[in-house]
This record gives sequence, C-alpha cells and structure tokens, in this order.
Amino acid sequence: MKKKNGQNNRHRTGNHATGLTILGPNMGTAAEMNSSAFSAQNVSDAIPKTFEERAAKAWQFYTEEPIVQNAINSWRTFAIGDEIQFNCDDEDVKWEAREFAARVQLNKLIKDSVLQCLVKGETVCFKRPTKDGKDIEEVVCVNPISVKVKYENGKLVEAKQTPETAGSAEPIDLPLEQTLHIKWNAPSYSPRGNSMVVTAFESIELLRDYRSAERAVAKRWTTPLRFIQVGGQFGQKTIVPDQRSLNSVRDMLNRMDMKAGLVVPFYVKAETYGTEGQVLDTEKKIKEIKEDIIIALGLAKSLITGDGPNFATASIGMQKMIVMLKEIKQVARDILNWIFADWQKLKGYEEKSINYIFNDLDLTNEVDLKKLYIELFDRKLISKNSLQIKMDLNPEVEDSQTETESKKPFDLSDSKTAETAMRFLESGVISIGKVQELFGFDKEKDRPATADWNYRPPAVTGAVEFDTICDECEFFDDENNWCDANSRDTRFDSRACTSFERKRAKAGCGCKQ
Repeated sequence: MKKKNGQNNRHRTGNHATGLTILGPNMGTAAEMNSSAFSAQNVSDAIPKTFEERAAKAWQFYTEEPIVQNAINSWRTFAIGDEIQFNCDDEDVKWEAREFAARVQLNKLIKDSVLQCLVKGETVCFKRPTKDGKDIEEVVCVNPISVKVKYENGKLVEAKQTPETAGSAEPIDLPLEQTLHIKWNAPSYSPRGNSMVVTAFESIELLRDYRSAERAVAKRWTTPLRFIQVGGQFGQKTIVPDQRSLNSVRDMLNRMDMKAGLVVPFYVKAETYGTEGQVLDTEKKIKEIKEDIIIALGLAKSLITGDGPNFATASIGMQKMIVMLKEIKQVARDILNWIFADWQKLKGYEEKSINYIFNDLDLTNEVDLKKLYIELFDRKLISKNSLQIKMDLNPEVEDSQTETESKKPFDLSDSKTAETAMRFLESGVISIGKVQELFGFDKEKDRPATADWNYRPPAVTGAVEFDTICDECEFFDDENNWCDANSRDTRFDSRACTSFERKRAKAGCGCKQ
C-alpha cells in the first residue's frame, strides 16, 4: 500500500514536470507574502527630511528626468537670456566693467547660480580678491549641499564648507564678507531654502512607477510566457515521457524554422500566456502625471497641453509667470550687486552707476505693456525717468549716455539726418560752415578753394532764375571748365546750382550787374 502511494506521488510529480510546472517541497515557504510591499505610503515618504537629502534628490531628478530639466531651463532662459550686458554712465568704467565680467566669467556664474537656486533651493557664491587687494581675482559658485550655514535673528553668522567626500579633509570656514548665501522660496528666519522641484517629488516617483509598469507590460507582450506539454491523459491512456523524450521534443522546438511548420507527436502541445487580456493604459496616466509635474514646477498648464478654460484664466497665468520671472531675475541682480559693489570699492568707482541689461525673452503681455508705457510717455502722462525704470534701465546711466552722444558729430550713414541738414542749408537756415561742423569736417581742410566763406545761399540773398547757367556764375573757371564752389568739372552751359553767384561787373567795362 505504501508502495502504491509512492507510485501515485511519483506519477503526479512526473505529470507536473511534463507541463514544465514543478512544485518544490518548500513552495509554501516561498509563497509567503512580504509585508513591506504593502506598507503604508505617505506623501512625506517621498520628501526627505533634511535639506541636503532634498537638494541631492532634486538634482538627481533634474539630471535624469527630461520634463524637470526642460522646465527649470525654461525658467532660467526666460529670466536671464543668453548674455548679460553691462552699461555705465562713464565710458571708461563701462569698458573696464565689461572686461572684468569677461575675465571672471560673470555670465556663466549667474547661469550656474540661478540653476543651483532653482534646483537645490539655494545658491552660495564666494569671491576672492587679488593679493594686492586692488581687484577681484575670482568668483565661484559653491555647491550649497557642501555648505553648513548658521543664522541668528535672520542674519548669517557662520558658513562652513564640508568636503563632499567623507573623511577627505576638515571643514573650511568661509569668510562672511566674501560669501553670499541666497535662499529660494524661504522666509528670512528659515536657515535653508526650498527647491522648486520638491513639490513634484511624489509625482515624479509615481511617473517612474508607471514607466516601470509600462516596461513590464511591453516585455510581457514582446516575450510571452510559453508552456510546452509533453504527455498527459489521453482517453483511458496516460503517457508519461521519460527524460530522453523531453530532451528530444525540446531539441526539435529549438531547431525548428519559425516560418515553417513542425510535425510533433499527438501528446505534444504548446500554450502561450501573456498576450491576452486587458492591459493597463499607462499612456493616459503618464500624461496626467506629467501635467501635475509641470504645474508643480510653476509653469502654466496651457503652455504644455495647449488648452485652458478661458482667456482670462490664461492671462492671469501669464501674469503670474511674468512676476516669477522677475523674482528669478532679482536673484541675478542681487549676485551682480554683491560683486560689483566690492569691485567698485576696490577700484574707487563708488560714485559710478553700473546698469545690467538682460537679453531675456519678452512674453507677449510684457511687450504690450512696454508699448503702453511708451504711449503714456508720448502723451506726457509719465516722465522719462519713469519710462526708463519700467524698461529696466538706469536713468542716470541713460542720461549720461545721451549727453555723451549729443556731443558727437552726426552720423553720415543716417540718411534722414543728412537730408535734414541739406534741407536746412538750401533754405538758408544754416551755413556751409555749420553743416561741416555738424558732420565733423575740418573747416580749413574742407574749405572750398575760392568760395566766399561767409556766402549765404540764394534763398536769402535772392532767388536763382531757372534759365541761369554756369557761365554766368562767379565761381566758374571758363578756361578749365571747373567749378570752384563744388570743386568739380562742369560745362559752361550747365544749369547753375544753389551756389550760384552772378559775375560782378569788371572795372571799365560799362556794363551793369
């Protein structure tokens, strides 16, 4: 009886083996559920507790997630642009400031600092003066994760930079007069800032989970699970193949041509699983999560999806983005003011005013607003200084530049200016000498050979008849066919120009002028 039970158990195991489904003796132990897989998942689990962990995680998402990187780069590009120009009320100081900015690579520093501020929530800058103390040698952007700060009553009292590699060196004290610490989206009493990416942590992790599910579904569809059954119960007969038969069937299937059929015994059949049934629609879910991430990063949903409830809501969203762009731009201004205030003090240019011009991208509403300011100025409703401030210009710098440009001669390439001056000359409002002075000509070198320097055009002394010719003009040299007034060749029968002056009567000829 015991032998019969042993045979039945052995046959049962063999039948399962032929179906490639084998149950081991410890199957019950392996099937125990892991309780950690069903542990409670809270929102706080996605957001680390410490600033260093949050900043490191935000930087990881920025480098790995295209949607996060694109959103952050859009904010920085809209606010800063591709290059910052520097202007000053003193021409020499202006060019010296531009040389200083190029030497210490201020444009790159501002872009890196703004990026650190938005992604990690903070930016730390450190400037080092030259050995003689007369200039700034270097300005660097420090990784805020490596800096420990201490505040008292909202004022920075201590900053230490710890090595990023543990155990490599001791912490370094950063001199406070050479260190700038800027926090993003944090009150003055908060010692650390908040990253723009923090609010999107949960959505980003959920997006990654859906991507993993999508990859698993794709792998199941491309590599389905296949079972090959050899033997089994056929009517009243039970076929139990041995190991040799299993290996023979396996080799036949492995060597078969997938484009042709294969003849197998009646007790061999194949079943495929994984390509049937309803599949999770991850595409729709991923789209919704991407919209949540965009909203968490501060961008308007209408810019991503292309739709919105109405124009008023979209307009409010655009205005909100403009205000936020100005806040990001203010971070750049604070860094530049901190650098140039020390540089001007070292150089002795404290009385000079330096202006920063951002080559940023104007949004449509911003352009319309600037047009409105210009119209208000044209109607004398606002002053010139107010208009310059609204245009992000420094009135002191612009007044100095205007005064400097007014002392320069007229631009000869400006056709309107040249045409106006010639019209004034022809109408007798100004003289030839004044025109030469306006265009920067030398009166002595460019003075006509025999023309009267105090000559005034016929519009004042008398009109020129249309039938007068060069032969009747005082400036015409009939021997050489030359005009002394215009210094050019001419014919005696050519029509007289505006420099015409009738020949004076010679002594003793008896004729009248």
